[in-house]
Amino acid sequence: MSSIATTPPSGFRDFLPDACALRTRVTETISRVYRSYGFSPIATPAVEDLAVLMGKGGGENEKLIFKILKRGEKLEAALGCAELADMGLRFDLTLPLARFYGRHRGILSTPFKAFHIGPVWRAERAQKGRYREFYQCDADILGSESPHCEIEVIQAVMSAFRALGLDGPAVLLNDRRILFALLDHWQVPAEKRGEICIAIDKLDKLDKDAVAAEISGLLGGNVPADLLRCVQAGQVEPELLTRVAPDPMSRLETIKNALTGLLDGYGPVSISPTLVRGFDYYTGPVFEFRDPRLAGSLGGGGRYDGLTEKFGGQKTPACGVSIGFERLMLVLEESQGQKPSGPDACLTVFSDELRLQTLRLAARLRGQGLAVDVYPGTGKLKAQFKYADSRGARFALVLGPDEAAMAKVKAKNLASGEESLVGFDELAALLGGGRQSS
Repeated sequence: MSSIATTPPSGFRDFLPDACALRTRVTETISRVYRSYGFSPIATPAVEDLAVLMGKGGGENEKLIFKILKRGEKLEAALGCAELADMGLRFDLTLPLARFYGRHRGILSTPFKAFHIGPVWRAERAQKGRYREFYQCDADILGSESPHCEIEVIQAVMSAFRALGLDGPAVLLNDRRILFALLDHWQVPAEKRGEICIAIDKLDKLDKDAVAAEISGLLGGNVPADLLRCVQAGQVEPELLTRVAPDPMSRLETIKNALTGLLDGYGPVSISPTLVRGFDYYTGPVFEFRDPRLAGSLGGGGRYDGLTEKFGGQKTPACGVSIGFERLMLVLEESQGQKPSGPDACLTVFSDELRLQTLRLAARLRGQGLAVDVYPGTGKLKAQFKYADSRGARFALVLGPDEAAMAKVKAKNLASGEESLVGFDELAALLGGGRQSS
């Protein structure tokens, strides 16, 4: 009889306790930072109607939707003559936010500041740092045209990176209008502009010569020299940028100068005219966070004015940012490792007669803010100590009849092997004293 494979599907993962604990600490830190900037938490369903996900500015990712088949009679009626799916898993959090805002804007503040943390799904080829199921951590401001929005969402993400102990990533800024103006200046045919932008967007994934070759193929070998230098060097003379796109450049300079002062040296801020970002819904400034240890970005975002209008609402300026959570985890795991996720202490169960008193002591310690495990069952103390060690607990506690009579426990430090007799009133101080910060 063959057994069922225990490996998850390609692009999906299991997480062991220590890894899961680290992920939880990171999302809690990001949530705390976002709240400190005044962003309010929201949640949307994992599943959206295809009408929301398709044709609403998701670009190439619309081709990567995990579609959900119609069910029952609707599926039977659609066989052979119609679209078989009517829903899909969300591939980002921005489109669901736009739908959410269109539905609830009447009871939301104006402007509306929201943060949204959750999984998304894309049916793409799995590789290191890119999975079919992954988390995003978004912060958005809807209802304001001010460059303050770009400044604040970028500052919030950089504050989260700093709180996580990350070396300051580089902040790259651009504006799609600048890139379009450059292509017009270089007389790139209008019908080729979109394909050229898609090719330029691959610069963080492919060799520069490969991107240049793709652009040359798109333009029949007639590549303007300035465009070729832009691709190979990633830079354009600032004077040219200001001349062809004065208003977008003025806004970018405002954002750059503000961030340079606010970040106080934590991560360089620069204008990168080859930065594209893949989504079609961006309408102005775009930005990314780059770490030298990664081929891609740690996250990014931009301004997407008018997206909510496509969901039946009035035109609303909007700006948002998303942390690439899985890539962030790669950097944190490589630089900091995974801290043990075990409890502060594991309480052994000396006997069934002392179980209730043991559970009361555990409840008391938990009420004092400690994480306390109680051995689930009975058995020899040696086996219970082994369990406590396997859980990564710092202490194993023994409440025997003699200890109970004195309102004390025997506490064993599992790292040093040192044992001591500690009163109930002093126990919390002992257990909490050596706890590592997360």
